[in-house]
Amino acid sequence: MIKEKFLADGELDFTVNKLKMAYEHEEVATNSATPLTYSDTPFYCTVNTTTGEALGPVRGRYTVMQNDVLLDSILDKLEPGSYDLNRSRCGHFNGGKKVFFFIRLLKNISVKSGTIDDDVDLYLYALSSHDGSQRLVYGISTMMHSCSNMFATLMADKDNNHVVKHTKSIEKQNGGFINELIQRNTDGLFNLFTIMSNNQPTEEFAAKIMDVVAKIEGKKRVVKSVLAKRELLRDSITDEYERKGRSYYGLFNGLTHYLTHKHYEHTTWSADYELLVGNSGAYTKKALQMIIKEMKATGVSMN
Repeated sequence: MIKEKFLADGELDFTVNKLKMAYEHEEVATNSATPLTYSDTPFYCTVNTTTGEALGPVRGRYTVMQNDVLLDSILDKLEPGSYDLNRSRCGHFNGGKKVFFFIRLLKNISVKSGTIDDDVDLYLYALSSHDGSQRLVYGISTMMHSCSNMFATLMADKDNNHVVKHTKSIEKQNGGFINELIQRNTDGLFNLFTIMSNNQPTEEFAAKIMDVVAKIEGKKRVVKSVLAKRELLRDSITDEYERKGRSYYGLFNGLTHYLTHKHYEHTTWSADYELLVGNSGAYTKKALQMIIKEMKATGVSMN
């Protein structure tokens, strides 16, 4: 797949300009017979030149990175032949204020435990913005073959991602950072998933994981929407227990399956938005932290 088609498929075939902001003279604006006049300001904003929509205020030293340049800056840091653009995807939120890329890496993780043999695809994730609100952040996300649930467990972990400011030096960043990040996270996820697949949670702990999304513990009254979410989540966990075994790995995949395939019924955002900047990412991170803490508390070796 050529880069132009890849960007067009994800609706990232628009350009952005940084323009000086101006203000409208109020005394003139109230008199419809007088032509409007404006005065310049020292401030800037970015504009989607395809739609004409203002995206957000930015600093004077902010450097606009067009979507094709963003894509090149990502791909140029990867080893040749280490990714497949045909199985990658991209997109945007809020008219182009935020843009994202999932670049499919040609490596995966195989989690084996008893009769369970689960393949996990790896993606280099990149999130950036055109409104000055988001630096270019790289991380690793995964997709499970058996149920196509996608989640990013390490994006918000400062030790396991790479952040780049929007300045003129952004295109000169060393690709070694990215390839080291990929290898470190691949090794870390393989070890963690293997340990999770070989240990079982209690029913009480599984209920605590469900409370992350649909909390009922300690509540005298629970609204119907919470009960509905909890029931959908319980079904996902049960299904993933059958596929992957009754383990922490199965429990975690039950949660991510729900967030990928069912949570949209209870939110106005897309699954991608929820994963990257919404509640789904926060739920995933919290649940994984709880699982690691619980395994350590019950004597499970993390080495």
